[in-house]
Amino acid sequence: MDDKLIFKLEGGFDDFHYTDYFHTQLYYFYYNRGFIPILLTEITDIISLLFSIIFTYFFFILLDWSSLLQCKNSNNCGDINSYLIYKQLNFFELCIVIISIIYFIYKAYEFVYKIKNLFLVNDYYKNELNIKSNDLYSLSWSTILKKITEKQSIYDIFDITNKIMKKENYMIALIDKKIIDISSCYFTKQLNVNLEYILLNNLNNLNSNTLKLKFILYGIFNFSISIFIFVYQIIYFLISNIDDFYTNKNVLGPRRYNLYATKKFREYNELLHYFEERINKSMKHSNDYTKQFESPIMEVIGKFIGMISGSFLFFFLIISVLDESVLLYVKYLDRTLLFYMGLVTAISSISRSLIKSPEECVYDPNGVMQKIVEHTHYMPKRWEGKCNTYTVRDEFLSLFPYKIILFCYDLISVLTTPYILIFVLSKKSDDIVSFIRLNTIYDDNIGSNICIFAQKKQNFEDDKMKQSLTFFNSNMSSTHRT
Repeated sequence: MDDKLIFKLEGGFDDFHYTDYFHTQLYYFYYNRGFIPILLTEITDIISLLFSIIFTYFFFILLDWSSLLQCKNSNNCGDINSYLIYKQLNFFELCIVIISIIYFIYKAYEFVYKIKNLFLVNDYYKNELNIKSNDLYSLSWSTILKKITEKQSIYDIFDITNKIMKKENYMIALIDKKIIDISSCYFTKQLNVNLEYILLNNLNNLNSNTLKLKFILYGIFNFSISIFIFVYQIIYFLISNIDDFYTNKNVLGPRRYNLYATKKFREYNELLHYFEERINKSMKHSNDYTKQFESPIMEVIGKFIGMISGSFLFFFLIISVLDESVLLYVKYLDRTLLFYMGLVTAISSISRSLIKSPEECVYDPNGVMQKIVEHTHYMPKRWEGKCNTYTVRDEFLSLFPYKIILFCYDLISVLTTPYILIFVLSKKSDDIVSFIRLNTIYDDNIGSNICIFAQKKQNFEDDKMKQSLTFFNSNMSSTHRT
């Protein structure tokens, strides 16, 4: 039997305004609050990318670190230009530069394409829907959907949402039904991007042999540029977060749900701004849950370290008030007092994080988890009544790690992603294709194929589907922007 997916031909509508892409752009326009914010975001993103490339070139290739580190005082230190080396690039450096240039050209082309379509969407909002950009700050999406359905009467609000969420619905289903069953820590942004290109962009033309080959080829390609991705991720992370780390003195960063958790928590046909509002409401309770298990021993240690570090901070404060130049020129072990002041400040911040506030001292892990579930809609049966155990805590923390841990897994993903694509997902090509084939239906209203779990009809055999429909109806009744 041929395993090639057979879909009915999509369409019947030649008008660009009726395409899935156009409806997706309509939502993108709303989500980002209009033309000017999107334009500024796109411009700053492309400039940030260019800056990151130039900075990487300066930091790793141009700068002569061996000479720079010999600079000890004003007598033997020169102008910054004297520490720059203009030399012929070696093979590795040349590859980094070429890949960076190619990637920038691709993003620049993508930028031009986005802006071109942005004008079309802006005209549609302005001329067809009679909605100004300023109105997007207050109007609810359900209100805009009603205006769109008045213009495109062949659709209702559920149809348009399904067109926008078509790809995401398939990914939600593949993860929810454990067809793509990968450890949450290895489901990174890099892997997700590859899945979008390999799988979600080719839903209408899949067969297991082709899919298997694509997984292998994409895995090889990811491995071949792994060094570039590794370096770029480090530079981008440091540039994006160093100010936050320096200001808040929090080395680990805040906790965040990983990408796998967000896919697992998301409902079918749940648009991004609804999902973000729901998940953001859970963050306080999720942090409270992690504190339910903090050891009193660590709190005692935190108070002790806090007292010691506080004493040194008091010492540094007095010195800075009397004469701040002392911090710059007095040394200990070849380091200035200013260095030790920064080190002690970081230690003090970590010690404070180990100490609970009075309102955090109430022990009720099961109760706190119930508050989390109200927003995440995620409670495996194996967790029920056991949220006070370390087994459940560890499983929850794997979905809710520190930001720095997420970054470490992003770095590891330069190797894990090629491995998963080549040796794990390629072997599951038959299962993935079969699942999509069995769970795809043709929707006459939309004029295209959709995931069966994203249908309108209530299917009480699937709890997530039922919950998704209930939540969708609740969101559509909202009259304010979330």
